[in-house]
Parts: sequence; C-alpha cells; structure tokens
Amino acid sequence: MNNTIERTSEIKTTAIFSKDLKHRYCLKIEWNNKKKSCAILMTYPSTADEFILDQTTMLVRNGAIKNDFGSVSIVNIFSLLEAELPKSDRINASVVLRECSDADIILVAFGRNTAHQEQKERMLEMLTDYKDKLHTIIDKNGSPYSHPLSPKAREWKIEKLKI
Repeated sequence: MNNTIERTSEIKTTAIFSKDLKHRYCLKIEWNNKKKSCAILMTYPSTADEFILDQTTMLVRNGAIKNDFGSVSIVNIFSLLEAELPKSDRINASVVLRECSDADIILVAFGRNTAHQEQKERMLEMLTDYKDKLHTIIDKNGSPYSHPLSPKAREWKIEKLKI
C-alpha cells in the first residue's frame, strides 16, 4: 500500500425549510470555512435537502469547489416546493437577503428563460445594496445568467454582473 493516499473530507449541509416543509428557503453546503463563500440565486427550489442532492445541487457544489469557494448557499426567487404555480412567502426574501449579505460573491443564475421576469427584476432590486458582489455564470457562448444545469455552463466562467 505504499502507492496509496487516503483523503478524508467533512461537508456540512444545512437545509432551511418552513415548519410545514412546503417551502425550502436555503440549502447551504460548507466544506472549508477559511475560503470565500458564494450564494447562488436561482429561480425554483428543488426537493434536495441536507441528505439528498439532485443534479442541480451537485453541479452547484462541484462548480463552487472548482472555483475555490469554501461554501455555497443555494437560494431561489420562489420557495414553494412542488407547486403548479411558483410562489414564495415573506420569509424567503429575508433568508435570501441574509445569505447574500453573508456571502463574498453572489451568483445570479436564473437561466435565460423569460418567465417570471418581473419577480427576477424585483429580486435584483432587493440586492442593490450588494451590487459590488453580484456576478453571473457565463456559458460557452458568452451568455450571462447561465443556470448550472445548462450543458454549456458546466465549466463556470464567473463575471461581474453589470446592472
């Protein structure tokens, strides 16, 4: 076994839900608290939780690790899980603001779907105090606001968001 190396890591995952578990406000994953933190703002929450990751959550975590962050907080415009119509409650906005305030960088990753444009613009207005921290993922075609699920955005190119 002279040619082997053993590596161990610890990952802390915290999920913040409403008491009735119908809203997910934040999914935070931390692996190194000495490195920069990132908040990523997307549109809809998934059912991923502190144990079970979905593809988006896995891609976000991997992208954050590859870009030398030590943690990522996943927040969304909408918080209601598994809903026909996307909804949010007043707690969601306060959690989004807290996570964005605490983060070193905020990644806006709505994707380029034009649905819910008014809510997206309203969320960006809420974040004007953090405009120096606002960034976006640029895909292989040079398009901003890329969502991590997009095959063209699997390798993150992070740029300052011009608002």
